[in-house]
Amino acid sequence: MTRNLVVTGAGGLVATALTAALLPAFDRVLLLTAGQPDLPKLRRRIGRVLKATAAPAHLPERVTALPLDALTPAALRAAGLGTVAQVWNVGASLSYDQDRLAATVAANTAVPLRLLEVCAPTERFFHISTVGVTGPGSPARRDTITEAPVWRPDAVNPYVASKLLTEHMLDNLRARTGAPVSMLRLGSVLGPAGHPPVQDNRAGYFTLVEMLAKVTARRAVLTIDAEPGNAPPLAHVDQLAASCAALADRAGRGDDLAAYYHLGDQTLTNAAAADAVNAALGQRVLRLGPPRTALDRAYASVNADNVAFMSCGFRFDHAVLDAHVPAGARPRVDADSYARFVTGQLARLAARRTARRDTGAAA
Repeated sequence: MTRNLVVTGAGGLVATALTAALLPAFDRVLLLTAGQPDLPKLRRRIGRVLKATAAPAHLPERVTALPLDALTPAALRAAGLGTVAQVWNVGASLSYDQDRLAATVAANTAVPLRLLEVCAPTERFFHISTVGVTGPGSPARRDTITEAPVWRPDAVNPYVASKLLTEHMLDNLRARTGAPVSMLRLGSVLGPAGHPPVQDNRAGYFTLVEMLAKVTARRAVLTIDAEPGNAPPLAHVDQLAASCAALADRAGRGDDLAAYYHLGDQTLTNAAAADAVNAALGQRVLRLGPPRTALDRAYASVNADNVAFMSCGFRFDHAVLDAHVPAGARPRVDADSYARFVTGQLARLAARRTARRDTGAAA
């Protein structure tokens, strides 16, 4: 029997690595994009990840794509997906603007419910959620957050509110109908730990690296507002994808899966992370405290709010994850891997700048 897979958020950091990790186990993969898809580009991105892992080069040929708005049962059949084994909902709309609450809820809550209805996966519907819904945002609290529904969160912005609403609606649907649904809560995602970065992506901590590149070039210091003693959840994308592939394999074998998993680990406090960056770059470029950089006011404002919230005082309880995923696949970030990520990304940024200068000079 043909096994088919549907993945949203195509082309992003997590969805690209996830698709590459899942691709060998599925006969056909449908990527859903926010706009008109560029299928050759999507296949090339997935192919670069697969090449870094020595997987067969022909696998991206199994991938096709559709705009998310065009998804219907008829469109699924036309794409060769008469049935869908698994759905991985990775895409999301990110907004801190309270005026965007309705649009953010529509994107983050209505879409997964529609996906579940239209695709009707026979094995599992995996919903990628966010660490923001897993617990309190107050640094004064040091809770251990279990892999279970959360009823007292700090819903501080449209993104968090919409993600929390989605979890509870999916959880209610699962309890009422028996739909095979699992929620996977991620921390902030870094580039791969097991091989060099193979794709460009400006999301999350990649944006922080862009800022570090600017302050490094100016011999300046970037100040961000993060609690020094807190350890925000982080995950390397290749280890994250391996964990997801392990769960997908269990779902394919008909094993019992839990409704909630936490996929993120961290051995660094904010202060230790700053020390690791400074040591790796050989100078003091990152400092914790009130934000005062003027390099990019829009970035500084949004990142300050996000980092302050993400630096909440909780840690994951991985009991459920550990029972379902091999120990080697568990995402983990330590000082060395964090420093390698930063220096590796800065080297790539410098190489791109040099290439642009050379191209301009040749012109």
